[in-house]
Amino acid sequence: MSEFPQIKKLKSKTLIDRVFKKGEKIQSGCLSLQYLKSEKVGRSIFISVGVSKKEVRLAVNRNSIKRKIRANIITHQELIKKKLISGYFMILYKEKKNGPSLSISKNLVEIIERFK
Repeated sequence: MSEFPQIKKLKSKTLIDRVFKKGEKIQSGCLSLQYLKSEKVGRSIFISVGVSKKEVRLAVNRNSIKRKIRANIITHQELIKKKLISGYFMILYKEKKNGPSLSISKNLVEIIERFK
């Protein structure tokens, strides 16, 4: 049995809706973390990434931002496993323009550090 929880993708539309309706929010710079603590005692962290079509019109740019955020999640995987509890997490991009990877990385670490 591993000491740290596993990181998995959050795919279920009902769970994503529940995160937005009942969850809490942390914001830092261009990123926002919407989360819901898990009712189950499981050891999994479910993460999904979203970029609003209103904020970033072109699909190419939205997909690029999502790739940058997912790459930063993989880079900071150990920090995420240490700081976050098991539950459901949505990472949302809140800027109008395509931000540099460095600012996304800095904001992601800031959000994870601020998590209670």
